[in-house]
Amino acid sequence: MTFRQIHGQVLMNSHADDKMAVLDAVGLTMRDLFDDPAGTRYNYRDGRTVHRTYDDRGHKKFRQSGNTRGRDLYRVERLDESPTGTAVYVVEGEKDVHAIESAGGVAVCSAMGAGKAHLFDWSPLAGHTVVIVADDDEAGRRHAMQVHELVEPIAAGVAVVVAKAGKDAADHIAAGYGLDDFEPVDLGGQSGRRLKITRGSDVKMQRVRWVMEDWIPAGSLTLLAGREGLGKSTIAAQICAQITQGTLEGELHGIPRNVLYIHSEDSREFTVAPRLKAAGADMDRVLFVDVETAHMDSGTLILPLDIATLEKMIAQHQVAFVVLDAATSSMSSELSGKDDRAVRSYLEPLAQLAARQGCVVLGLCHFGKRDGTDTGKLILGSIAWSQVARSVLSVAKDEDTGNLIVTNTKANLAPRTRSMEATIVSTSVETEDGAAEVGALQWLGETERDVREVLAEPDGTDRADRTEAAAWLEDYLTEHGRTPAKAVKADARKASFSDATIKRAAKRLNVVYEMAGFPRTSLWSLPIQLDQDSCEDGSHDSVEPTEPTGAIQRKYRESTGPKQ
Repeated sequence: MTFRQIHGQVLMNSHADDKMAVLDAVGLTMRDLFDDPAGTRYNYRDGRTVHRTYDDRGHKKFRQSGNTRGRDLYRVERLDESPTGTAVYVVEGEKDVHAIESAGGVAVCSAMGAGKAHLFDWSPLAGHTVVIVADDDEAGRRHAMQVHELVEPIAAGVAVVVAKAGKDAADHIAAGYGLDDFEPVDLGGQSGRRLKITRGSDVKMQRVRWVMEDWIPAGSLTLLAGREGLGKSTIAAQICAQITQGTLEGELHGIPRNVLYIHSEDSREFTVAPRLKAAGADMDRVLFVDVETAHMDSGTLILPLDIATLEKMIAQHQVAFVVLDAATSSMSSELSGKDDRAVRSYLEPLAQLAARQGCVVLGLCHFGKRDGTDTGKLILGSIAWSQVARSVLSVAKDEDTGNLIVTNTKANLAPRTRSMEATIVSTSVETEDGAAEVGALQWLGETERDVREVLAEPDGTDRADRTEAAAWLEDYLTEHGRTPAKAVKADARKASFSDATIKRAAKRLNVVYEMAGFPRTSLWSLPIQLDQDSCEDGSHDSVEPTEPTGAIQRKYRESTGPKQ
């Protein structure tokens, strides 16, 4: 147990026992450690005063008075006496400032604790060497990185350190350690900024390599977006499974690779792992990640705070594919998904990581409730989500077939728009306590359908227009019989009916949908026509058909074939 008198307060550091237990044993309270039972006042140069007190159980209490809108750092006036280049310690609280000063150092802090650094003036640190002492907790690390971002452009050099004992600078000094004993934090080469010129003649041009043809470029940030509950996680699991087995057609085919699955919305034991196993993943090649701290062993990743550590892990384990389920799962709580700059500060380091390591980062995004076909604007939050991503895959449910359609709705590097059709089937998976039914994706092949067509909003036609479209479609299918949907819609557009209007007309007429050919093509026909075709095939007694009229056809509302 060590004690140290600093600025009207006794700093106590317990090497083994709980501080409160020690004080209880000797009949003291935290208040007794102050010269003034009312606590300590910290006066800022611009007129702000911070009052710090403790209750009997040791809980800290703060309040402010005076110029609470001031922007000065605490003890910033000491920099006027310090030569340029002097090491300046940036700590989280006023108590820590005085602890550094007691050890012969110069220190400053911003008021109001972690997360408020952007509200203060850091310009007096220009030209100095800055040492940021991060508190050993999640909020402390975030605060340190925020300060790092603010002072790096103006400081002569920046380092981030942590206490060798305890959680903050005051604990470190109280334990008897000096300024040279702080432990450095590796920022992955982030310290120091300079401009670098590269001549065009020195650029080594490369071809685009596809992890999935025309969908997912290697070394890229890609988004998979769609309405909630459609099966985006199941699609991601299927892609992961094929990568772990080396069966995904593309650059990784024939080379089983490791995948990293970062999740926040579903249980690992009950949902995520069984879903990957149902997809056929080699579970030895599936990696999950948690954050260990002094206080917990299952914390969540926070980006961009943990970006350097994440990259080291990706390189160490040769990860080829990273899933963020959801894309916001690791986004710092201080960043808003609705703010362009905040989203870019989150996504751009991930995109750069993917490029450096040659891996893919796949983020799962939700569409909002608005209607439309611009999938970039449909993604919840800022448009920057789709702008930063190299590729955006959008998924929607085709009401004609009940299947999923996946289309590369942003494909700057792809030579074509590519759509695939899929369905989710129930699959039995053996777990530690018996079999469980889990959904697994089954690809059905390429299709001419496009997600944007599926998402097309109602075109505002009135009931009379819809009735006219139904009459037109009824006459058209009566004349042409079973017809590819693409041809029906092309002719409908010539007749001034939009795709959305003609689809609603088809639903009204109970049009029968059949899938045939390769790539799979949807064929449309009227219910009575399907019956007639069956007769011609000999499945019913042959009768001489009469020429049907629109009025007769409207009597046949029940489809005789399954709606796929």
